[in-house]
Amino acid sequence: MHNAKHPGWTDYGLLCLLAIIWGGSFMLTRIAVAEVPPITLTAIRQVIAVVILAGVALYSGQALAASRSDHAIIVAAAFFGQALPFVLISWGLQEITAGLSAILMGLMPLMTIILAHFFTHDEKMNVVKLLGVVIGILGLVVLFWPDIVRRTDADIWRQLAVMGAGVSYAVNALLTKQLLHLKPRPLFAVKIGWSFVMLVPAVLLFETLPNTSPSAAAWFALVLLAVFPTAVASLLMFRIIARQGASFFGQINLLVPVAGVIWGALVLGERLSFNAFVALAIILSGVAVARMHLKPKIHTIEEKTS
Repeated sequence: MHNAKHPGWTDYGLLCLLAIIWGGSFMLTRIAVAEVPPITLTAIRQVIAVVILAGVALYSGQALAASRSDHAIIVAAAFFGQALPFVLISWGLQEITAGLSAILMGLMPLMTIILAHFFTHDEKMNVVKLLGVVIGILGLVVLFWPDIVRRTDADIWRQLAVMGAGVSYAVNALLTKQLLHLKPRPLFAVKIGWSFVMLVPAVLLFETLPNTSPSAAAWFALVLLAVFPTAVASLLMFRIIARQGASFFGQINLLVPVAGVIWGALVLGERLSFNAFVALAIILSGVAVARMHLKPKIHTIEEKTS
């Protein structure tokens, strides 16, 4: 087993690779959602991913071995970690840029800190965490300031939807903490499968299929979303935590927003405003501050990924 106390180039390489994959999901969603409705897009993305992950789980020979209470948590995690946030982000990206969405999602770890204070016994708020949250809120004010001054709500609901996805992910983080004893490959297959089951009736109730078939670019983006940010990223995440623990993995929250902004600029030609870059710097500073002086807690789960 890798020495969890000394991360090497491989560990940092895997972390950066995962950040690039997750950061690219905003750009891919922006391309696909231009032609495919957000709930339908998410449902197709999930069904492709669950086929991949179910195949991986069957090949590995791992069984879920979950209790009834575990299954209840898995269903909740499927809603808060997959179905709801993916739809909210997709809806938001119909109007706002991929880079701006990535910046808003950078608030997720700060939201997790707030929720953890109220709903856990071992992750209470302290002065350093509180300072990080305050800095993050300052970054949010800077980000929204132009809309506040102009008194416009043109994109505010889309931005709030992406923020809502961040809150949803934060809830999912607390739920997933209770599932670390399960084998990751079948866990993710079942979790994503449940999210697909939830999305099907939503598609039938709230959306109609496009009159014309999506373009090749939209289908390509959708398939890439299913394969990389959903299926491959799930396996990568557990591999990194297995090698170096959850604390090391937490550094990815500083990388994904930056990767998202870069992808948006390189592929979509997005040009964010000056205040958006200032907000990005402030929010990431808040995340960095909130992570300071944490007691090292290494939770290796190598036996679950072998």
